[in-house]
Amino acid sequence: MTSKLACGLAALAMGLTSVGIAHPALAQVSVARPQVAQAPPLSGSWRLVSMAGIEPGVPSQDVRLTAEFVGDRLSGFGGCNQFTGRYQTIGSQLSISPLASTQRACESFLMDQEFRYLTALQGAQRYEIDPQGILIVSYQNERESGELRFAPIAVRGLW
Repeated sequence: MTSKLACGLAALAMGLTSVGIAHPALAQVSVARPQVAQAPPLSGSWRLVSMAGIEPGVPSQDVRLTAEFVGDRLSGFGGCNQFTGRYQTIGSQLSISPLASTQRACESFLMDQEFRYLTALQGAQRYEIDPQGILIVSYQNERESGELRFAPIAVRGLW
């Protein structure tokens, strides 16, 4: 009995790493870590193609609502003003910080459209990229819930 006690005291004195020597069964125990499903990368430049109640580019086809995800930064154009902020993803979950924007005044319908767009972005909950390459951002805020759909913006070559 005294040899078991001595062995136990020696293990305690050497720290927890020595417990594996005193009890070989403990050395083989591994802790399973939960796996988070990997979503496709969000990085890139995107053009809004649909959102309930918003028809991007109407009345001018030159007005394009955009979002660019680089590192942990989000920036883009809301139809009237440039905006910027931060975003974070965990698997397919997406959260966007409060966005800051320039303060240019535009026609009221553009300002309303921009407000809805930025409010929807800030209510982002999750995202996915469908087989056709369309980015779908699901959002929910105090006023509404829905989806923002974006097409990738092709990068023009230098040649």
